[in-house]
Amino acid sequence: MQEMAVGERVVPPVPPATPEDAAGLAAALHDLEALSRFDVDGIGERAQQAEDAARALGAPDLERRARLVLADLARRRGDVAEAGRIARQVQRWATDADSRHLLARSHFLLAAVLQELGDLSLALEHAVQSVHLLGDEDPPVQRIDHLARLADCQGLQGDEGAGERYAEVLGLAERLGDVDRQLLILNNWAYVETIAGRYDGALRLSAQLQALAERHGVPLHVGRLDTIARALLGLGRLAEAEDALAPGTESGALDVSPDGDAGADFLLTLAEVRRRRGHVAGAQEALDECVRRCEQHGLTAIRVRARREQAELHAAGGDYRAAFEEHQLYSQAALDLQSAQRDARARALQAMYEATEARRQSRRYRELSLRDPLTGLYNRRFVDDQLPQLLDRASATAGTVSVALVDLDHFKRINDAWSHDVGDQVLRAVAARLEVAASGWTVPGGFAARMGGEEFLLVLVGGDERRAVRQLDDLRRAVTAHPWAELADGLAVTLSAGVATTGGSAAASLADLLGRADEHLYEAKARGRDRVVGDGG
Repeated sequence: MQEMAVGERVVPPVPPATPEDAAGLAAALHDLEALSRFDVDGIGERAQQAEDAARALGAPDLERRARLVLADLARRRGDVAEAGRIARQVQRWATDADSRHLLARSHFLLAAVLQELGDLSLALEHAVQSVHLLGDEDPPVQRIDHLARLADCQGLQGDEGAGERYAEVLGLAERLGDVDRQLLILNNWAYVETIAGRYDGALRLSAQLQALAERHGVPLHVGRLDTIARALLGLGRLAEAEDALAPGTESGALDVSPDGDAGADFLLTLAEVRRRRGHVAGAQEALDECVRRCEQHGLTAIRVRARREQAELHAAGGDYRAAFEEHQLYSQAALDLQSAQRDARARALQAMYEATEARRQSRRYRELSLRDPLTGLYNRRFVDDQLPQLLDRASATAGTVSVALVDLDHFKRINDAWSHDVGDQVLRAVAARLEVAASGWTVPGGFAARMGGEEFLLVLVGGDERRAVRQLDDLRRAVTAHPWAELADGLAVTLSAGVATTGGSAAASLADLLGRADEHLYEAKARGRDRVVGDGG
């Protein structure tokens, strides 16, 4: 597991806010910046004192340095958007003031923010800048931290050059005798190696990590034990992986873990190791505790992965029906999580940008939150937002709007017979046809959306009901005629659709329109599927 940092240190007191102590405050801020990567009691209070002292001194550069420390703490508590917003504010001030150190530190924080938001390319750009802007006067530990973050960004992008970077920064930490940073670097380097599938390298680094911790009497917390076990797991050395995890299962070890996932990720790895060793009961016990912690702490992403492991456990126990049902739940939860993460990422990124840049970027980020991640079509949120407005405009201008609910026939059979991957490819192919149908309509303003599962919505503005039915029937025939056998032998796909159209003079409620379309869709299904039914029957 890649970590931010963990360590036991004492934060030095911040000097009092007197002009003659400005140099002392700057030195204290260097210490706070060096400690901001580690879990240290009281660091937030000390950083707040430093910000207050700098403000009293009338030293805006020192005030903003303290503010960046507080922003980094906010990021680690989960408030990524706020951390990014503050970093952007400080960066703008530092650019105007030509403050090289503040620019380096703001880039350093933005690299971490964007890494957590999944924008690894942009994170790497900021990490490069954070290293480039460091001066000779900056403390050596800051060069280590900035280079280590650059190595993390490179490694997570799959850049093999990250190994050289990690080796460089590990050497710097060794020369300083900084054990905490050595442990952090070794753990993250090993984690990146497991992500890349280079398990031999990960195991070599894990051995260095264990030896260093033992030599200095530092207990390995569950995040680091998880990294070691993952390397062994990748090499199929299951018994050794379980032994590596053993210290984390000791009484109370998980409850005092400093990891933000409350030990749930560790428990998930333990469940996988035990299952693969054939210890199904022990695996279930670990997974049950993982799920409990996920639900207690709101760990949605780990909870989704736990569903996949539960499906594997059901299969290992011979309950294939339960395994299939759990895998279905996992597939849907994974799609929901992907959509939620994209939405959250868009909101967080938007919160980072203000004024002119916010106006320029906000439309793109909002667009991301209104798209279905699998098909690229609009999602239900977009429908709920836009369709009522379309109906209002149509009513005011005596225009018409047709809506069609489109459902793929016997889609469950496709997933069961050919796999969910084939099912996903079918959904994307049909979605592309729906977009063509929407864009090919002579009157602009319509759209296609995915309502969920295998159900879609096509909205057409203008024209009459008969013309809308013909458009849907053309779509139906195009889907039927598609060369599905190229995707999977014996695969055939058909759809059914129900179409409802507003009257040109009277307003139609959204519920009424969708209700009629749904009734017609049901009728199309009842009449044998592979057909389109409209208001005219």
